[in-house]
Amino acid sequence: MSLQDQLRDLSTRDAHVRGLSRRLDAGKRRRTAQQKKLDQLNQQLAELQEELKRAQAHVGSLEADAAAADAKTAKLREQMNTVKTNKEYSALLVEVNTLKIEQAKIDDLILEQMEGVEEKKSRVAELEEKAAEQRRLVELADREVDEARAEVGDQLDETTKERDAAAAQVPDDVLALYRKLDADTDGEAVCGIEEQDRKRMEYTCGGCYMALPIEKVNAAITKPDVLTQCPYCDRILLISEEIRSGLAPSK
Repeated sequence: MSLQDQLRDLSTRDAHVRGLSRRLDAGKRRRTAQQKKLDQLNQQLAELQEELKRAQAHVGSLEADAAAADAKTAKLREQMNTVKTNKEYSALLVEVNTLKIEQAKIDDLILEQMEGVEEKKSRVAELEEKAAEQRRLVELADREVDEARAEVGDQLDETTKERDAAAAQVPDDVLALYRKLDADTDGEAVCGIEEQDRKRMEYTCGGCYMALPIEKVNAAITKPDVLTQCPYCDRILLISEEIRSGLAPSK
């Protein structure tokens, strides 16, 4: 098998591996995207739950202040029933009225904070519902990945082994160049020479579509065990049997 044939075989098997991998990779990407959304929702939910916890604690603190003020007011009223002078009574009355004003402020704050607590509870419930739905989407994505793995897994393993065996037949330096070009061209390290006009000897690179010098075409035909690269995109050029036979000298 010539070097060109080895590279053609390797490229074909690489394309097969890549095609089998795409569905599995696509499922994994969808699963990752869905999990990212779930993580974001969980983070928002945790932050909101912490805000709710602090708001509820604040309400509890205000209610304790209100209860303390009520107790103090009740005690002052008891004292008012036992005082013997108007001066003492007036002083206690001023203190009671001051406490009433403070209590009114506390009650207003409690109402305000409780409204905030209820609003946060509503948002927490909404986020919990969204997170639950997102968890279902993540589970669905997990099943899709499992199905794709079950469908292509064995075939992908076998095709990968065949691809690796084909790669082992290629000389190390050529394989290194092939792999570099494969990465640079998104899986198009090799390409065919395309015939545009045989009579005019016009041929183009099947990768970048630039016109090829006839010397490159001749090299691909006469030296199948030597790399021939496009002078413009560096892809490895392969000659088809149809072009080879068409350019062969008549006997």
